[in-house]
Formats: sequence, structure tokens, C-alpha cells
Amino acid sequence: MGGRRGCPGCLRPVVVAPPDLPPPREALGLVERLAQAPWLARPPVALPDLHWKPRLEAPSSLATATEEVLVLGLTSPSPHCGMGLALTAVGADFATPERLGRFFSALSARLDPRRGEPVLDESALDAVLLGGIPAWREREERVAVMEVMDGEGAAFSPDEVDARRADILRTVPSWLRPLARREFGLVGRGNHFLEMQVVEELLDPATAAEWGVEIGQVVLMAHADSGHLGAVLGRLFAHRRKNTRRGRWLEWRAKLPYHLRRASSAGAVLERARLFWPGRWVPIPADSETGRLCRWALGAAANYAAAGRLALWGEVAAALAAAGGPGRVRLLWDAPHNTIRREEVDGRRLWVHRHNAACVLLDRPVLLPGCARTSSLLCAGEAGAGAALNSASHGAGRAAERLGWTFGEVGGGTRLYGYDGAPPRVVSYLSDNGVWAVAGALAAHSIARPVARLRPVATLKDGGAR
Repeated sequence: MGGRRGCPGCLRPVVVAPPDLPPPREALGLVERLAQAPWLARPPVALPDLHWKPRLEAPSSLATATEEVLVLGLTSPSPHCGMGLALTAVGADFATPERLGRFFSALSARLDPRRGEPVLDESALDAVLLGGIPAWREREERVAVMEVMDGEGAAFSPDEVDARRADILRTVPSWLRPLARREFGLVGRGNHFLEMQVVEELLDPATAAEWGVEIGQVVLMAHADSGHLGAVLGRLFAHRRKNTRRGRWLEWRAKLPYHLRRASSAGAVLERARLFWPGRWVPIPADSETGRLCRWALGAAANYAAAGRLALWGEVAAALAAAGGPGRVRLLWDAPHNTIRREEVDGRRLWVHRHNAACVLLDRPVLLPGCARTSSLLCAGEAGAGAALNSASHGAGRAAERLGWTFGEVGGGTRLYGYDGAPPRVVSYLSDNGVWAVAGALAAHSIARPVARLRPVATLKDGGAR
């Protein structure tokens, strides 16, 4: 699928795309330019739904791998934004307008991004930064974490925490901690949301049964960010294009003292000067002083985000109970899609960078979301994912847009709720053509196969009812 070209150090990108939906020329050109970088260890992978936002350094739906360096421009400025899917014990008949109103009213009150009170004390924040999901799991009795979930939600080994506890905690600036304590467990603003769905169709009944997924079952999907903690830490180690003038001023105001205080020598100061350059892809040696600090900071952000999503599911369970449902959910899948993680690729330990791409493991769940007006697909990893750096698109929204957003044959629509208490508005369903196009490309390359189709019922999103 990819390999060496004529020049030493150049690689031919792996392109996974539907036959009738080629990648946008501008986005693919950027991937081809990236393929010439001497520090890449494997060909870059352009996944279905590849697209480029000019304020970002790299296209979305991209996976890359390096051996010795970290390149923050190859992922999002806000690391460890992620998604999850939780199963409930109720069916489609639960989702009446009255129950939906009670559920989303309770949920919006619990997850309001404007809340002012912290939900973590200082010691709990330390535990989350160091331990991730395992640190919060013992506090959360309303969520059953299923064994098929991707990973364990902990960025550091117990030995590393014992040896480097103080170093890891120092990567989070003290002025950022109050914000982190307040924002923990929220969905976030922007394109982040929580959606109630119904299992509409089983495409692999045997796998669905193994996972406890049934026709007519209510499931919940969340897309949550890592708050200001992730956004700040992601910008402390790279000059990111996505910023405002005020944001850039605040970034430098925080960034200069942060690095000057932590540099151990004049050489380290010079090394960190590169983090202020407006370069698109600035490599940081992973084992350098700066690289270690960066790894600890990204690990702390990863743990905070993963534990925060688990806490979010606890609030969802409480809101279900408030609407007359069971006060418990089963977390089938949770994974970040903006990451830099150490993974084994063809027997080599590489730094896999994902930008709006999800990790794929053989026969494990992986989600292919559509949008609030289309179906989403629950998929299972296939054996061919290794050729794509064990990665899949984290969504198919742009593909749906490029295919014309044609209205589907099925009537009905999705209720959109906001945090302001306004009555929901209803948007009609669109065709699933784009979702199926992306799923078809993933299946054709043996990356992932569809297991179940999920129809949206109602979505909570900042500004959703407007």
C-alpha cells in the first residue's frame, strides 16, 4: 500500500479512499509533502474522509509514525479529544418526547460548560493526572467498563509514576489547575456533543451479540475534549496555527516562563527556542530533556481526558435515572483520536501520531460516527489494519457533505438540545451515503468491518437548540 520512492528518505503515502470519493487535492498534496520528511519511520496514511482545515498543520484523518521524535503538528492542538459509546438496558420505546426532555434537562444541568464550582479537589486532580481511568474507576460505580474496550486508559506505568510523580505533576502549570478541576468530566464546547441513538440494524449479529448489542437498544455516543488543560499543554510544545491574537499573547505569556524555569542548561534553552518557531512540523527528540517533558505533559493530558470521559458517563447514568431509566450504563468503547502514543508496528516500537483518527485493534470495537443527521456505524477491527498504522477515520461527516447531503428515504429527524434550557429543534435525517462510502473503504482494505448501524434520536451540544 505504500513504500519508497525514488529519493532516499521519501515515502509514498498509503491512501485509503472510496473509489468514487478521492481525497481533496489540497489535503493529499500536504500528505505527499509530509512523506518527504526524513524523520518518518513509515509511510503516512491518508484515511477516508481526509480533509484539511487551513488553520491546522496537518489534514484530519491522518496517521503517521516516527521512531525517535515527537511532532505535535501531526495531531490536534488540543490532544486527547476522544469519543465513547455506552450501552443501556432500555429500548427505543424509552425515547419518548417527555423522557427525552427530562433526560437532556438533567444532563445539561450536570454538564453545563459555564459551571463555576470545581468537581475535583487537589488530591483527586493529582490522582487523575497520574492514573487516568483506573484512578477514577474505583470512584465510579454507575459505569461498567467492558473488557473489549481499547486500552486501559492509563498513560504511565506504575513504575514510572513512582519514579517520576513530581516531574509529571509539574508539567501542568499551577494557574491551570483550578480550570482543570472545574472542567473535569464535561463534554466541552465547539463540535463536542452527547447523542442518544438506537441500534437500527445488525450487520454482524454474532459480534454484536458478543458485545451485548441488540436491535432496538438505546445507546449513547459522546465526543468530549480535554478542556483548557489539553489545549494549553498542546500549545506549550509547539507553535500552533490555530489561535487568536489574544490567545497567542496568552500562550507566550505562559510559555516563556514555563520553559525558562524548566530548562537545565543553556543548551536546553536553545533546544526549546524551536518550540516558538512557526514551523509546520517541528520534530522534538523523544529522549531529550524537552522530549521527556513533552511526553509527561501529553501523558497527563491523556489521563485527564480519559478519566474525564469516564466521569461523563457517570453523569449520563444519573441523568438516565432522573428520566425514569436505569442509573447505570456499560462502556463498550472509549478512545482518543488526537494522540501521540508508543505502539508496536511490525515489530518496531514507534511513535504513532493520529490526527482525527482512531486506533484499531483486531476484533475490538471502533466507532465510525456520521453526524447528528446521519447514522453512525459500530465496527470491529480487521487484520489489515496494520498496513494503515492500526488506524481508522474517526468520522465520516465530510464525506457525507461531499456526497451532497442528499435527503434519505426514511423520514423523521434528530432533536437538538442545548445547555440553555430552550426547547429542542428538530433537523431532518440525511442520507447515509457518505458514511457507507467511508465504511466501504475501510472494509475493502480489511481495516474494519461494520457490526451495527446506529440511528440518532437526540443530541446535546453547545448551542444545539439555536
